[in-house]
Amino acid sequence: MNQQSMPALSLFDLLARNWKRPSAIRQVCFNADDTLLAVVSSDGAVAFARMADNEPPEARITTEGGQTMIKPRQGKPAPLIITRITGAISVNAVDGGGFLAAGEGDVAHLSRSGETVGKVVSDVGRLSAFGCCKATGIMAVSSSEGLLLYPNAGSAPTVRRAHAGGEAPSLLSFSKGGRLLAAASSQSLVVYRCRDELAPFLQVPLPSQPLSIAWDQEGRWLALGIEGAGLCLVDVNAGRHVLLGDFPGQVADVAWCEQEKAFVASGAYRIAAWSMKTPPFDDRSTGALATGRTGLALVEAVSPQAGGRLVAAGFGNGQVVVSPLGASDELVVRSVGGPIASLRWTGDGKHLAFGDALGNVAVVSFPAQMFK
Repeated sequence: MNQQSMPALSLFDLLARNWKRPSAIRQVCFNADDTLLAVVSSDGAVAFARMADNEPPEARITTEGGQTMIKPRQGKPAPLIITRITGAISVNAVDGGGFLAAGEGDVAHLSRSGETVGKVVSDVGRLSAFGCCKATGIMAVSSSEGLLLYPNAGSAPTVRRAHAGGEAPSLLSFSKGGRLLAAASSQSLVVYRCRDELAPFLQVPLPSQPLSIAWDQEGRWLALGIEGAGLCLVDVNAGRHVLLGDFPGQVADVAWCEQEKAFVASGAYRIAAWSMKTPPFDDRSTGALATGRTGLALVEAVSPQAGGRLVAAGFGNGQVVVSPLGASDELVVRSVGGPIASLRWTGDGKHLAFGDALGNVAVVSFPAQMFK
C-alpha cells in the first residue's frame, strides 16, 4: 500500500481554537478582563468561550536543528458555556466580568458563569436599540416609550424623552467618557449631551438605515455605515459631515485605530482606511490609507488591534487576514470558510476572535514573537 503524506497544517490549525454553533454567528464580544468571549447567534442564543487555554502556542513552540516550529494541539478546547438566553440581539461587557444581553423586550445581566443574574431593563415595550458606556456604566434604551437613560444596571430610568427626529433609533452609542450619546435612525443621526437631561445639540440627516456606528477616543468624530449609501463621517465639534459613498458593498462595520488617529471600514475589496490627520472632507482620497491586498470578496468585518497598527479583516469568502495599517503586507489567518460576521481583538492584542455565517466561532492566539 502506498504511504500517503499528511497534509500540511495551516496557521489556523496551529493557532486557533474552534467551536460550532447551530446557527449563524451575529456577534462576538470579550468581557471586561478578556477572560471570556460571548457569542451571540442569529437564533438569539448566547454562549461563552473560556479564554484560558491548556495548550497556548508558547507552550507548543519547539526548536529543532535551528528551526522554530509550533506543534499541533493534542486535545480539544474546553466546551462552550451555554446560557439560558434565547432572544438576544446583542451583548455588552460590564464590570465584574459579565455581560448585558439585550433582547427585543428586555436587557438581562449575565454572570461569568453564564447564569442570569436578573433583568436590568424590562417593561419598556419593544426595544429598538440599546447602548452601554463602559467607563461610567450608564445605559440608554430606545423603545416604544421613547429614549430612556439609566445611571447603572438595575436602576430605574432617570431620563425619558421623545425621540428627536421622530423615528426611534436603531443604533445607540456613547462616546468613550459617556458625555455624548449618538442615536441613529433611517432618517437622522442625533447627538445628545448626557447631563441631568438628554439635550440634542446636533442632527445630521441620513439617507437610509444605519448599519454600524463608532466614536473616536476623544468624542469628536463619528463614523457611520449606512445601508446602500456608504459611510458618513461626522465632525461633532464643528457640526459638519461628509458622505463617502463609493463603496461596492455595505459598510456593516466601522472602527477607530486610536494610536494612528485613523478609522477603518468594511464594504470594499480591501480594508478601507483613512487618516484623520487629513480628514476626507473635500476629497475622498485625502488621507486614504491603502491597507492589505485587494481580494475577490468584500470585507465584511474589521477590527483594529488595541494600542497597535494591526488591523484584522474578515471577508465574504471566509478569509481572515491581519495587516499593518497603511501597508500592503498581510498575514492570512484563515483562508476559507463562511462569511465573517463579527471580528474582535482582546485588549492586549494577543487574541483575535471571529464568528461566521456557518456558525463557526474561533479564537486565534498569537505567540508574542509573531508580530515583533
